Amino acid sequence: MSVIDSIIENLPEVSGPTQKKLSFKEKLKWTGIVLVLFFILGMIPLFGLGQNALTQFEYLSTVLAAKFGSIISLGIGPIVTASIILQLLNGASILKMDLTTHEGKKRFQGIQKMLSIVIILVEAAIYVFMGGLAPAADFIGTSAYMQLQLILVFQLFLGGMLILFMDEVVSKWGFGSGISLFIAAGVSQSIFIRALSPLSSTLNPDFATGAIPALFQFLAAGDPVNAGLMAAAVIATIIVFAIAVYAQAMKIEIPLSFGRVRGYGIRWPLSFIYTGVIPVILVSALMANVQLWARLLQNWGHPILGTFVGNSPNSG
Repeated sequence: MSVIDSIIENLPEVSGPTQKKLSFKEKLKWTGIVLVLFFILGMIPLFGLGQNALTQFEYLSTVLAAKFGSIISLGIGPIVTASIILQLLNGASILKMDLTTHEGKKRFQGIQKMLSIVIILVEAAIYVFMGGLAPAADFIGTSAYMQLQLILVFQLFLGGMLILFMDEVVSKWGFGSGISLFIAAGVSQSIFIRALSPLSSTLNPDFATGAIPALFQFLAAGDPVNAGLMAAAVIATIIVFAIAVYAQAMKIEIPLSFGRVRGYGIRWPLSFIYTGVIPVILVSALMANVQLWARLLQNWGHPILGTFVGNSPNSG
């Protein structure tokens, strides 16, 4: 047994069910528990955090299931990054793992888990030491600053590990995968808040954050232009949602024929959106990693990937 196999065997993991098929209620229970934990973790702020300089990645937070400034600021980024690296290495025949066998799949998943843990630690350190999730500036130059940095790295590592294990729980005990669940939860939460929240907006305190309450408030205030914008946003969301559901349900039948059996053919149904959101997730994770390394290299005095002014990219 190699060193890697020995490490994989000793990695902590979530035990799978003993029965072959779980009941619907059992899967629903564990999926609900993980979903509630995900929302709770997203509301736990990082202890000792100063100014959050990761606002430039807010557009990626939904896709990466990350809540920047909370204990799950890393989101599913490390898991997706590890998957990308291993898929590329295996596709280039560098790792040479046979994914058609049970042992090959098990070893691939073990290496992916091990690599995910390493990336969690590396990204946590990058987030903190590059200044993205750094302690308050008042502590700069004191011994407490370094201590707070280490505490922040530990919290981010802990949150990343929790996401990793919750993904395992959903995969073994719930519906689908944890990655898809976390993304769906983030999107649903964002839509719910932006559509129905009655709380005041930070940009315009006189009106609600949600588009639907704001629509009626603008109508009551005699502002048809902004009311029309709110109505257009709601209608556009409904149209996009309907198109996505319809396209997801579409099937394309591919005609297949057999050379050895003449005159016999079948039609093989494939989903119209076969890849789902996987390409979007992969590109988003890649963009986030490139920008993270760009900021880190800039802080080290080697801006070979570009420079940033505040939270905005300036070159590169």
